[in-house]
Amino acid sequence: GYFVGLGCDNIKIDRTVRNVMSDLFGLKKLVKGLSDRFDKYVRSKVFEVKRVLENELVNERNGKEFYREFDEYIEPPAEPSARPVPAPYPDDPYVVTKDAAIAAAVATSDINDDDDLAPLDSQPYEPHGSPRGIQ
Repeated sequence: GYFVGLGCDNIKIDRTVRNVMSDLFGLKKLVKGLSDRFDKYVRSKVFEVKRVLENELVNERNGKEFYREFDEYIEPPAEPSARPVPAPYPDDPYVVTKDAAIAAAVATSDINDDDDLAPLDSQPYEPHGSPRGIQ
């Protein structure tokens, strides 16, 4: 009797299966359509990005060439005759400046050292009756 019962419902099951299959087919078509559109979108995006990058690259290359030429205008290539080597004469501004800078650095460092050491060396503001005075 079990199989007979199934047999009775066969038509209903068949119809359900057919409906599901057609739904699936519709879904498949929808997904395929979407995926095609997505592929097309991705392809166009990739193309767009590639184009932008290529433009950037071209701009960068042009920029580099521009700067290279620009640099040549700003700073002509150094030739031996063009720039005399600074001679160590006392009246040479380069040497004078350098010496002055060194002297200034030494002077300021001396001052700083004195400031740092002063409290340790001599403390005139300390009262005479301090333990240090006794020892």
